[in-house]
Amino acid sequence: MTASHRLAPLGPPQTRKERASFFLIVLFLVAYKCNDALSVPQFWAEDATVFFHDQFGQTLPQLFTPYAGYLHTIPRLVAWVASWLPVIKAPLIYNASAVLLSATAIVLTCRQLGKYIPAWILAMSFLAVPTGGELFGTLTNTQWFLQFTLAAYCLAPVRPPATPLLGALRALGIFLIAVTGPFSVILSIVVAAMLAGSWLARRVRWEPFGGALANVVAAGDWRVWTALALGAAVQTCALITRPPIQSVAEHALLPTLKLTFTHFVPIHTFGGTFLTGTGWLLLYTLVLGLLVFSRQAEGRARLAVLGFAAFGVIATFAPIIRQQNLLPMLELSAADRYFYLVKVVWWWAVWLVLSGTSRRSRRNATVLTAALISIFAVTNSAHLRRSGLLDLSWPHHAHQLDAGGLHRIPVNPAGWSTTVGTNDPAPAPAP
Repeated sequence: MTASHRLAPLGPPQTRKERASFFLIVLFLVAYKCNDALSVPQFWAEDATVFFHDQFGQTLPQLFTPYAGYLHTIPRLVAWVASWLPVIKAPLIYNASAVLLSATAIVLTCRQLGKYIPAWILAMSFLAVPTGGELFGTLTNTQWFLQFTLAAYCLAPVRPPATPLLGALRALGIFLIAVTGPFSVILSIVVAAMLAGSWLARRVRWEPFGGALANVVAAGDWRVWTALALGAAVQTCALITRPPIQSVAEHALLPTLKLTFTHFVPIHTFGGTFLTGTGWLLLYTLVLGLLVFSRQAEGRARLAVLGFAAFGVIATFAPIIRQQNLLPMLELSAADRYFYLVKVVWWWAVWLVLSGTSRRSRRNATVLTAALISIFAVTNSAHLRRSGLLDLSWPHHAHQLDAGGLHRIPVNPAGWSTTVGTNDPAPAPAP
């Protein structure tokens, strides 16, 4: 009997009541982590300077207007829907949508991967790791949560849809995420590598994943992969035709790679680095070796987490190698969004390495992993919630916009602003 057959059952909440309770808990925690996003709604950075600015006064959604070289379809759709309502409601709609989208992305990822890793460990890895704070409650940064859902449906076996309509809706959702942020381009590379590995495994008749690698094609959903590929093609075209305007940093590849994963990643994952560079490389090698060759965890689980790890390594390093100044990243609060994927996936790998084939070993792995996450959460308690944003009197600026003309609007974080409006005065009220 293989290890995969002897594994104790796992799974996300199954009953409708359990699923609803799980979603509401995650939704509450996401809202709690971003403090005043709903009580005193304010715009954050590109929420105002890009999405609100570009949509203001426009009838159609600005779906094909790239920013930073790629499309942001879902935030553009939210901005379009918000434009139907009074302008004073815009920050609340943006922030509420960000909270809802982030919580939904977390829950869908937990549901897709919960048959391999306990759902509450997955949820803790999202919500109890230290962060810079800007990820939560900001429409701009929902893409960093949506990337998990995109990868979960592309890297792990997908349950067949109950009806063709549900299958089409799933593919549509994947496509919308794929054209929100640059992650579909990176993920397509990882999926292509897995498909190539599956082809090779079927021919050499040997693999360390208990048949999971050879079965990638049969277990996947080609509609999902097609939606991913189409989204990646669209984003690639956007990047080629409208590349971002910025200077290219000159960093040596290998030293920057080592610096990223022996200094930056530990600081953003644990709040500090407690090993030498060599120590971190040895730890990564040990965890990687166990994920590839250990038969204590199910092959499909190990393969999915390895796919996420490859996705995370590329998605983390790609923006860092382009940064002009790397020193700010030695602080947890600086550019933490680049490290969110790897810090979350790290705890999935830890649970898999600690787990075994019995129910008791899995329970012990769950307790130990939860304890480790909690320890680093407590030692970084100042980085578990977003600090309150400056109240920039949005109602006052909203009334100015209603009056017509161009107006400069200050935006969080401090120093950001945008000029919004039209040169046409507001129509006179009817007598």
